[in-house]
Amino acid sequence: MKTCFLSILIAMLFFCSSDTFAQTSDRAIVQDIITKMTCYVDSSAQEKVYLHTDKPYYTLNDTLYFKSYLFNATYLTASAKSGILYVEIANEQNRIVKRAMVALYVGLGWGNIVLTDKIFQNGNYTLRAYTNWMRNNGTNGMFEKQFYISSPGEGDVLIKSRFSAKLEDGKQKASIGLKVNKLDERPLILEDFILRVTDGKKVWYKDKVRTMMDGAIDYGFNIPEKAAANKLFVSLQPANKAQSNTLYSMPLLLNRPENIDLQFMPEGGSLVAGINTRVAFKALSEDGLGTNVSGIIYNSKQQEAGNFQSLHAGIGSFGFVPQVGEVYTAKIKLPDGTYSKPYPLPVVKPSGTVLNVINKLGADSLEINVSATLDIPAANYYLIGQSRGIGCYAVIMKIIHGSGKVKVDRAQFSTGIARFSLLNTAKQVLNERIIYIDQADDLRITMVPDKKRYDKRDSVAMNMIVTNKAGEPVQGSFSIAVTDDTQVKTDSLKTNNLKSYALLTSELKGQVEDPGYYFPPAYNPEKWQQLDNLLLAQGWVNYDWASVFQPFKQPSFTAEANFTIKGKVTNMFNKPVKSSGVLLLSKKPGFILDTVTNNNGVFTFDNLVPSDTASYLIQARNRKGKSFNVGVEVDEFVAPVFTTAQNRTMPWYVNTDTTSMVLVKNKLTYDKKQQELSSPNMLKQVNIKNKRIIKGSKNLNEDGGSDLVLDEEYLQGVGKLTLGDLLEKNIKGFRQGNGKNPYMYFVFTQQMHLIIDGIDIDFGAPDPIGSFPYSLYVKQFLDYYNAEDIKGIELMKSTKYNMTYMSRYVSNPMALPWDHAFIEVTTYSGSGPYLSKTPGVYIYKPMAFYPAKEFYSPKYKSKDDKSFIDTRSTIYWAPNIITGKDGKATVSFYTADISGTYHLSINGSDMEGNIGSNTTTIKVQ
Repeated sequence: MKTCFLSILIAMLFFCSSDTFAQTSDRAIVQDIITKMTCYVDSSAQEKVYLHTDKPYYTLNDTLYFKSYLFNATYLTASAKSGILYVEIANEQNRIVKRAMVALYVGLGWGNIVLTDKIFQNGNYTLRAYTNWMRNNGTNGMFEKQFYISSPGEGDVLIKSRFSAKLEDGKQKASIGLKVNKLDERPLILEDFILRVTDGKKVWYKDKVRTMMDGAIDYGFNIPEKAAANKLFVSLQPANKAQSNTLYSMPLLLNRPENIDLQFMPEGGSLVAGINTRVAFKALSEDGLGTNVSGIIYNSKQQEAGNFQSLHAGIGSFGFVPQVGEVYTAKIKLPDGTYSKPYPLPVVKPSGTVLNVINKLGADSLEINVSATLDIPAANYYLIGQSRGIGCYAVIMKIIHGSGKVKVDRAQFSTGIARFSLLNTAKQVLNERIIYIDQADDLRITMVPDKKRYDKRDSVAMNMIVTNKAGEPVQGSFSIAVTDDTQVKTDSLKTNNLKSYALLTSELKGQVEDPGYYFPPAYNPEKWQQLDNLLLAQGWVNYDWASVFQPFKQPSFTAEANFTIKGKVTNMFNKPVKSSGVLLLSKKPGFILDTVTNNNGVFTFDNLVPSDTASYLIQARNRKGKSFNVGVEVDEFVAPVFTTAQNRTMPWYVNTDTTSMVLVKNKLTYDKKQQELSSPNMLKQVNIKNKRIIKGSKNLNEDGGSDLVLDEEYLQGVGKLTLGDLLEKNIKGFRQGNGKNPYMYFVFTQQMHLIIDGIDIDFGAPDPIGSFPYSLYVKQFLDYYNAEDIKGIELMKSTKYNMTYMSRYVSNPMALPWDHAFIEVTTYSGSGPYLSKTPGVYIYKPMAFYPAKEFYSPKYKSKDDKSFIDTRSTIYWAPNIITGKDGKATVSFYTADISGTYHLSINGSDMEGNIGSNTTTIKVQ
C-alpha cells in the first residue's frame, strides 16, 4: 500500500491578480507547518491494532481464536515500538471479565480465550486490544469489537418483543408486549414469571405476570423521570423455584420517533451566509443506531428553505445557501404523517470561508474550492493536504473576490482517508474536510480450491496466491477462519475486516454501522456517495492541530518492547535506597536473577518471558544486606478506564429471525446427536452433586456444608478479580446498603458477615458498627484481596448452614438466622484479615500471557466412522499462514459432517505497508 510522497508542492495560485510569486515569508510558514507535522508524526509514532477473530459470536465454553496485527499508524508497517499487546473482554456493565497479554513479533501475535461458564455467562461483551504506548492518545484509537455469547438449550424459550411509548396524562407511558414460545415455536401457556424493569442496578418495577393462551404478556408502566431511557432493560424470571436461576433479559428499545437525535455538520465546519454549502446530517434512534429520516428545513419565518433525506444508516447530505441573520431549524416527518419537534441547524456566521472538495469516482484529480464572504480582504491562505498525518500537498492560495480553486492530483495520496485543512497566516485552522482515496493498491488475495464441491469429512486443499497491484508476488503473514454457514451467520456488511478497519473505521470517531457496506467503494457510484456522506458526518474534527504546534511533551506512557519488571526500594522513611541488592526468584519457569537499584532506588528486570501462570518473589536488602526496614514497590499494570459501550444488542432468543432460528435448531440437533452417539446405551440421566471442599477452610459445619462454593479451580481462572468483584459477580443480592442502613453489606436482606481464615473482620471494626467508616473498613478488605490470594470462598445463608455461625459470631441472642449471611474466605497465607506486607519482600503475579495453542483440526482416515458426529462451527483456524517468495501458500483441512456452505475470511499483511482482506466460500454436499 502506497504512502504519500514526503515531497511538498508549494505553489502560488492567483485569480484576477498580477502577482506571480509568493512572498518568502509565506513559503517559510508553509514549510514550518509541514516540518512540524512531520516532527509530530515521527515523535508520536502512533500505533494501530486490529484483531481478526474466527467468528462474530460464540456459545458458552466455546473458544475465541484471534490474530493481532500491530502497525505504525502512519505507514501501516510493523510497529517498532511495542512488543506487548493487552487484550481484554468486558461485560455489559463494563466490568473486565478477562485480561491478558499477547507477545508480539514484528507486530504479529495470536492466542485463544476459552469462554468458560465459570467466568462468562450469556450476554453482550466487548473485545478490546491496545498497547501501553497507545494510551498516550486516550482510548479512542484502541481496538474494540462487540460480540455475543449464548448457550441455547432445549429448555429455553423464544421471545417476540414489542415496545412502544406515548404521552398520557402528562406522563410518558411505556407498553411492553412479549410473546413467549418454546423452541418448537409453540406458545408457553399460563406460565408465571417475575418481570422487572431495570436501569443498571436500579429496579424500577417488579411484578408477577402470567402468559396468556397464546403465550402473550402485556405490561405497561410510567417511565420514571429519573430513568435513563437508553439504559432500560426488561427481564423475565420463571416464578417456578426449579427454574428460578434462569433469567431472560433484553434491552427495552423504545425508539420513539419524537426522540430521534438529529445533528447537522456543514462541509468544512461552518455555515457561512450567502455561500452554497454541502451539509451532512446523521439521525440516531434512542438505541444509538442510525435511523433513516426525511424532513424539511425552515427559516425563522417558518418558510420552507430546503429538504433532506438520508440514504443509509440515517446519514445523508444536501446543498444549502444560508442567509445572513437567519436561524434555521429542521423537522422530521414522523410515521403518522406529522412533523417532529424542531432541530436546530448550526449558527450561520455572517463572515468566513467555506472549503468544498469534489471527489468524483474514478477521477484522476480532486477539485477544491474555497469560498469567502466579500467583506474578507484579499489575503494568502495555506491549503494543506495530508494522509495519516504526513503532509502530501501544500499550496499558498490567494483568495480574491471571494473565491479560489485548485486541482490536486490524487496520486499524491495513499489509499485511505485524506484530510484537507485551510489555515490563515496565523496558522489558525479555518476549515477542514476529509475524503476517501482509493488507489486500488491493496493486496490481491486469491483462494483456489482443489475441487468444485466437497463431501463430508473430505480433505480440502486451498491454494493461496497473493500479489500486489502490479501482479507481483507478495510475501506476508495471513490469518484464515473457516466457519460453517449452517451454524454461524456471517454478515460481511456489518463487520470490519483488516482493510475496512485500518483504512476507514479506525480513523473516525464514533460507531460506524455496517463498515463492510462501504467496501469496495470503487466502481459503485451510490456507495461512493454514501461513503463521502459518512466522512462528512463523522470525521471532520478529530485531527489534533494543537499538538502539532505545541512543543514536544514527554509521553505519559512508555512503549513496552518486551516484558519488564520495574520497581522501587524505599526505607522506613519512604526515601529511595540506592545500590540496594534486589533478588528475583521464579518457580515456573525456575530461575534466579539479581540486580541493584540506581540512585533513585529503582530496579529493573528486563527481557523476561513469563509463563501463563508466572509468580515471582522479589526480595530487597538495605546496604547492610538486611531485608528489614526496607519496602519494595512494583510498577503493576494499571488498566485504562473505558466508557461503557452505548449500543445494546438483543440476545439470540429475542425476535429471532428465520436464519438465526435455523442456526439454533441445528446446534441443538447436532448436540443431541452427538450425545446419543457418544453414549448409545446411556441410561436416564442421574445428577450427582459432588460436594466441593476447600482445603484449609475454617468452615464451622462438620461436612463443610455451604450454599455456594467458589473453589480453587474457579479462582485460578479469573485472574486478578478483587474479592469485592468476586462476591458481586457470583453472589446474587450482594450489595452495600439497603433502605435501613446504607453502610452495611447485605446478601439481599441478610446482613453480611465476612470471615477470613476463621476470623471475623468485625474484631477490628470501628465503633459504632454500621456507621459510615464501617463501609470503608469493609471495602478495604474487598479491594485488598484478589483471586490470586484466595483458595476458596463459601457462602452460608440458609438456616441449614448458618446456624453454627450464628452461635459463634452473632452475640445478640434475639437475632434471627434469616437476617444474617456468612461468607468464609480461605486465603493461601491462612493468616486472617491482616492488611500487611512482609518487609523487603513482594509477591508479584503478573498478568498472564494468552496461550498460542494450535487449533485442533481432525484428519480423517476413514469417512465411515459413525461413533461420533463432527459438528464444528469453526471448521478451521490458521493464524499465521506465510506466503513464499512466489506469493503462494497451501491451506489444508477436513470438512465436517454437515452439508452446506463454508465461509472463508482471510486477512493479512506483508507488515511493510501493504494489507489485504478477502472472503470466499466452498460447498459441502
